[in-house]
Amino acid sequence: MFTERSFRVASFNLCKTSLIKKSSIHSKVAVLIDTNCENWEQSFDMFDEPFTNSYWIFKSTNLSLTTDILSHYPIEFNSDLNILSSEDNEYKIYEFYNTGFYKNGSFIRNEIGYVNSLGQLFMSARRSKLLTDVNLKLLVVYPDAINGTTFQSFLNVEKKSQIDSLHKLKFYMLKLYLRDMYKFKYKLQRTSSWGYLRNCSFDGLVGALQRKESDVGGTSVFFRPDRLEVIDYVAETWGSRICFIFRHPKHPGGTYGIYSRPLVNTVWYCTIALLVIIGLVLGFLLKLGILKSPGDEEDTTPSRTVLFLFSALGQQGMSINRRSVIVKIIIFSTYIFTLTVYQYYNAMLVSTLLRESPKTIRTLNDLLQSNIKIGVEDVIYNKDYFKRTTDPIAKALYNRRVVTATENNFYPPLEGMRLVKRGGFAFHVDTIIAYPMMRDFFTEAEICEVQEVYMIPPQKMGAILQKGSPYREHVSYGIRKMFETGIMSRLKSMWDEPKPPCIRTPNTKAFSVNIREFSTAIIILLVGMVFSVTILLVEVVTFRLQPGPALLGVTVGRRPRVPILKRPRTFVP
Repeated sequence: MFTERSFRVASFNLCKTSLIKKSSIHSKVAVLIDTNCENWEQSFDMFDEPFTNSYWIFKSTNLSLTTDILSHYPIEFNSDLNILSSEDNEYKIYEFYNTGFYKNGSFIRNEIGYVNSLGQLFMSARRSKLLTDVNLKLLVVYPDAINGTTFQSFLNVEKKSQIDSLHKLKFYMLKLYLRDMYKFKYKLQRTSSWGYLRNCSFDGLVGALQRKESDVGGTSVFFRPDRLEVIDYVAETWGSRICFIFRHPKHPGGTYGIYSRPLVNTVWYCTIALLVIIGLVLGFLLKLGILKSPGDEEDTTPSRTVLFLFSALGQQGMSINRRSVIVKIIIFSTYIFTLTVYQYYNAMLVSTLLRESPKTIRTLNDLLQSNIKIGVEDVIYNKDYFKRTTDPIAKALYNRRVVTATENNFYPPLEGMRLVKRGGFAFHVDTIIAYPMMRDFFTEAEICEVQEVYMIPPQKMGAILQKGSPYREHVSYGIRKMFETGIMSRLKSMWDEPKPPCIRTPNTKAFSVNIREFSTAIIILLVGMVFSVTILLVEVVTFRLQPGPALLGVTVGRRPRVPILKRPRTFVP
């Protein structure tokens, strides 16, 4: 029968176990045992893990005796062990396993098929292994404080006011569906950490599974190579999106750069260079004596040329009275040039202040170079990421903007999102936390200004068990079945808040420029006023310290009074 189906078959002496171990290195071995032989149970000693890496078929004529002997061995839930019992000219097939050998589980024997007298095999169409009455330790991660109720009662409420970050609560609901599927019981445990290396050992959930203090992870965790060495990932669950959320500033470069933004640096440099050249040429021509005509102005100082250029830029029209044609051509060309620059600059400046600003902060480096303040949610996985990351931009962000000599910008979610609403602040937080707060606190205009920048790429999370757990295959099957039937999608839609949509309604408010956007012009005016007053004071002090007008041959004294002659009165008769 085996050779017809291309199965490789070998028979071994029970005293020579090396051949068996060699044959089981690269494949899973099926072992057929005749329980009528003496000491047949010694065959288990030939394998390091006999009931994990091998298929067992026991041919028995005394089902009760065979079952009683097997019940003393750790035949776990994931074992593949069948008994062929000869009954009434046919062989009935039974599966045999323990729901939890080390957890006071019970041995289960189920009939799954038979072989009739003609050698025909009939198997049950539906086979299911149940964990009836098995008590598993379920460890749930929940770092936040719970007030006014027990942890068990808190988790069993269908819909909670708390926000389910990293799918902690919905994954617990998923485990309840698994409990109903396999009929097991659980002992609830709680921890505050997902599991991170501390002094060469894991803490939290991963550490408890590694030390076999818990059986099943009640919370999904991120996929990480260091965790894979001590636990088993059994199935992918939901994705997680953790990013910087902020209101994109209207002027990313700051309000003080508004007046320089309409023109790029190259245009500014060319404009200034051209004005300097015009000033030098015009100043030279004004001082050139051969171009002077009777009636021309005598003021040829450089300050007059500078004032002329500023008046031309401001469209004030300061005149220079010269009859020279070349001077008039330069003045006319300067007015045309400054008029063009003035009109274009004003148009661009007004549109910059009133239009919706483009969202230019799209990467982590853009965020680092901006003047936006940075904050991070005060949770353990964020701190662990900054400790492990090799990204130079993330490290620079942490050292320069998050934790400095004077600041520690880790905030609870509610405080961080309030700072985001205020503006000029970027908060690194799970979107599951941020979106409900945006819906409750943000206006429509503020929602439309929200921008997201990733520091940690979006990633999936996985369900975990003890390393080599006998329940791995069945937990994986249960989670995948719930994914296919839509239960996981239903849980996600019930717990997770979608991003509030940006609804652009017509704005009835008049466009206006605030004081911050106008502050640069006020600062320039104040600087000019202070500078002029300073020059005035310097001139007064200098005038007082000089000998006075005597140096010019002028006598200082009171002006002599001029007698007023009265006109004699005349009378008209």
